[in-house]
Parts: sequence; C-alpha cells; structure tokens
Amino acid sequence: MLLIDKDSGYRRKTRDILVVCGYLNQHHISNLVNHWPSRRGGKVKSESYRILAARLHNKITDSILRKHPESKLISMGDFNDNPRNKSLQKIKKNTTSNLFNPMRDLAKRGAGSLAYIDKWFLFDQLLFSSNWISTKDLFFIKARVFNPIFLVTPEGKYKGYPYRMNVTGKELKGFSDHFPVYALIGETVLFE
Repeated sequence: MLLIDKDSGYRRKTRDILVVCGYLNQHHISNLVNHWPSRRGGKVKSESYRILAARLHNKITDSILRKHPESKLISMGDFNDNPRNKSLQKIKKNTTSNLFNPMRDLAKRGAGSLAYIDKWFLFDQLLFSSNWISTKDLFFIKARVFNPIFLVTPEGKYKGYPYRMNVTGKELKGFSDHFPVYALIGETVLFE
C-alpha cells in the first residue's frame, strides 16, 4: 500500500494486507491479515493513513465477495486503532461484506491487548462477515484476548503489561508488547 506523508510529500513505509483464501470442510474461507500504519506522530496526525488502509480493506473484501459471495470472511491483525475509531467504523459502514467486530464488546468492558502509559488499547482484533452468525453449519462462538499469567510482566514498572521481549546479552525474555487475540468457531456435524 502506497502512503504519502502529508507534510513532507515523501513515501511513508507501511505493510500490505495479506489475503489467504481456501476451503474448510467445503466452505470458502477468506482471511485478511492486517498490520495497519502506526500512530507514530500522534493518533490524529496518523489517522488518515489508517483510514486509507480501511478503504483498501473494503476494496479487497468487496472484490472477494464479487467472486465468492458465499465466502466466510475473517479479518485479523493489529489495526493500530480501537474498535470505535474512525478507521474501523469505515470498514463497518462502507463494505458489502457486512463485517461485525466482536472485539467491540470486549473493549467496552475494558479489555486490552496492549498498554501504553497505564492505558489499555485493543488494537489487535478479529472481524467476521455476518454469515458466520447466520448459518448453523460453520459458526462464530466468541473472541477473546489471550493473556495467561506467563504472558504478563510479573514485576517492575510494567507489571501487568504484556511481557515484552528484552534482549540482555544472550538472554531473551518475554514474548511481545501485545497480547494475542483468538476466536472460537464451531461446526454442526450431522450423524446418519
């Protein structure tokens, strides 16, 4: 994805959206893996870049659904915005895929996948097309933040935050500055 910095006019580095499509038990599944532009320079200054990423996301999902209208979409990744931010709202309003974001309810309850200056953010999200809830054969159950004790910083200034990777000589500690997120899906099986 090509982004041009508004102030300097120079190209800004960013990541593409990875698209993987295939079949799971005769169901067409489309996965979009995202890592949207960071908030470097501040949330407001960088917001337009994430809105551009949302527009690209919408084009991709609309293209998939034109070719495979029955496809079950899952979009996942680090969106660098919370579920209620403008970029995520652009996905909800401006696409034929009719995606729903189960992470929105988690964010309302205070769940977060990363912390910064003692404030929690839910940038890591999973979004699903509506046919994950409208069918009985392959269906969405729930989504959560995965934060077991071994992924939590046990002490010090960042106690309770995700246990990030620190390099101290040859010793590696921690995992990531984000907690992972996951979803449970189910399938109805008929026995004859």
